[in-house]
Amino acid sequence: MGVRSVHNLSEFQNILKEAGKRLVVVDFFAVWCGPCRMIAPVLEELSNEYTTAIFLKVNVDQSRDIAGAYKIRAMPTFVFISEQGEIDRMEGASPGGLRTKIQNWVNYLGPVEPPVNNPKAANSEEKLWLQQFVRYADQVQLYEDEITQTLARSLIPLEEYLAKVTINGKRQDFQLAKILINWFHDDFFSWTDTPICESCNRKTSSETRSNGLPTDDEAADGAGRVEVYRCLDCKKEVRFPRYNNPIKLLETRNGRCGEWANCFALFCRSVGLETRFIMDNADHVWVEIWAEELRRWIHCDPCENTMDTPLMYEKGWNKKLSYVLAFAKDHVMDVTWRYTFNRQLTSKRRTQCRPLVFFNFLNKLNNRLQKSLPEDRKQVLHKRYISELIEFIWPWNNLRKTSTENQGRSSGSEQWKTERGEAGSFSPITIKPTKKEIESKIFEIKYDASKDEYTRPQDPELSTKHWQSQIYEVENIFRKIEKDWKKAYLARNEGSEKGVLVWKIDLAGLKIKGISITATSFKTGDGSVLAVACCGMQCVRIPTDGNAKIDNVEEAEYLELRVELSGGNWQHAQAFRTDLSESEAGLHIRVELA
Repeated sequence: MGVRSVHNLSEFQNILKEAGKRLVVVDFFAVWCGPCRMIAPVLEELSNEYTTAIFLKVNVDQSRDIAGAYKIRAMPTFVFISEQGEIDRMEGASPGGLRTKIQNWVNYLGPVEPPVNNPKAANSEEKLWLQQFVRYADQVQLYEDEITQTLARSLIPLEEYLAKVTINGKRQDFQLAKILINWFHDDFFSWTDTPICESCNRKTSSETRSNGLPTDDEAADGAGRVEVYRCLDCKKEVRFPRYNNPIKLLETRNGRCGEWANCFALFCRSVGLETRFIMDNADHVWVEIWAEELRRWIHCDPCENTMDTPLMYEKGWNKKLSYVLAFAKDHVMDVTWRYTFNRQLTSKRRTQCRPLVFFNFLNKLNNRLQKSLPEDRKQVLHKRYISELIEFIWPWNNLRKTSTENQGRSSGSEQWKTERGEAGSFSPITIKPTKKEIESKIFEIKYDASKDEYTRPQDPELSTKHWQSQIYEVENIFRKIEKDWKKAYLARNEGSEKGVLVWKIDLAGLKIKGISITATSFKTGDGSVLAVACCGMQCVRIPTDGNAKIDNVEEAEYLELRVELSGGNWQHAQAFRTDLSESEAGLHIRVELA
């Protein structure tokens, strides 16, 4: 069975409600408590032995709302609950005492449910697990409100975008989504690792985080839970409500992946794109849009500013996906097989619910959503359903063979990504001139920080998103967008002494006529930017104007450009600073071939 972590009071109460008469054993613990750590594996063993009971654990420092409701004063404390009421408790880490209490209460409460005879009927554990999906089906209905859509639409430069994506009077859905996701990522929404203290304008520390109850106003705006931090400077409490209401997110314009996907889905619906909200049970959410001109659903991750790269979670982030569900206004779809390649491994992980029960649940949910649909819309959905099933048969349909597919997560702090196991494993990229570039006698690569994009003018098909996608070596670097100054650039991570970027171009076997490099930088205060290009037996330092040439090199194994950012604070040394409103390459490498 295992022991399940619970993080907030509403989640806790839902579990108790679903448990009914069954025994619920709750372990209130603290990470700094030695006895808590000692008895944790014992509780895990007991959960596998007493399978009719439900075992939960609550971190008292992070979930003060639950701990306060049960007046917990010592750790560990085990609270025994049935029919939503406390029936017993035990303080201290006594393995024998804990086993005795569990056994006595299991025997006293007796069998709690008859065996399931209907293979499609969910047992109490499956009902508890399936219940999490119902709220997403309800959430997407919020995007259909006409006033909400009008408000969202008023924030988008829509006429300008539609003019760019309309060809022969027909809108290109893929291109509209691409422009929209760029605008949303770069200009509208902001990522929040930890909130800023309004009193002293300092970022709070994740080490001070705990969970609190939403106020009446926060709850009215859709906050189901609140993260509470304490400012290390002024000692004030700083609240970070996790809003689920997309209207409120139009005002706050910040959050993590949940808020990003929720708000972006509203914008997609407001411009008339058919939209799905996607959730995976490995703790991430994103969006899909229907591109009519392509006749298929397109993966869109606003946090990453990435489209149509469905395998990046499994291949780049190393996520172990098992259930990925898509929620639209009139249907729900199991789209797991779009986002996974190894079907056998994925199937083995799908153990939370029996397949017949799971499919029956989805069918019932779809019947509810489609109860009042006109017949022609039902036919459209059925055709798309069949088309998706055919698409899912062949896993190679999901491959895109781009660098984005293999890179780790870019949104969020390094610590946060590492804790979630989504940082990925960095693979050095050596850039190689293509046949088309060699035949044109020019190899050229440009990087534009405003678009976060590499382009290859002589071979445009090799354009890639994200600054990491063409990097040979990297250390302590992230891309910064300054919305107030309308600038984008690469900088070193806050708190690090030095950031390093290296690009490596394979020139083996080629005759070189000349090399020119532009690598713009911006520094202030004590900031330092050192850029050095090496080719063959020559190394040149890029001067302050950002322009350098390497002459008298006819043959070389490679060209390497190394940029180091140091000195002052992280903002004092910036690479490739670019105006968001003007597309220009801060990095430009050009190799003329003989």
